[in-house]
Amino acid sequence: MAKSLCFKLDEAAFTIKLYQYGKDNFEVIYGLQVDSGLTYGRAAAKLGAAIMHSLACEQKLDNREKGER
Repeated sequence: MAKSLCFKLDEAAFTIKLYQYGKDNFEVIYGLQVDSGLTYGRAAAKLGAAIMHSLACEQKLDNREKGER
């Protein structure tokens, strides 16, 4: 399977992309950070973390832990 762009988010502070290279073989790019050779589960976690981090940086969500001021 050739490299296939599955998801792209340009509205974030840094572009977020998800690529698939084949069965259970993914890559997540968030700004300059590139995580490749990921399983479906790891790619889902990395993609979610990138989206959540971007939202926190844009002050669209509060990422403090309970008890943190």
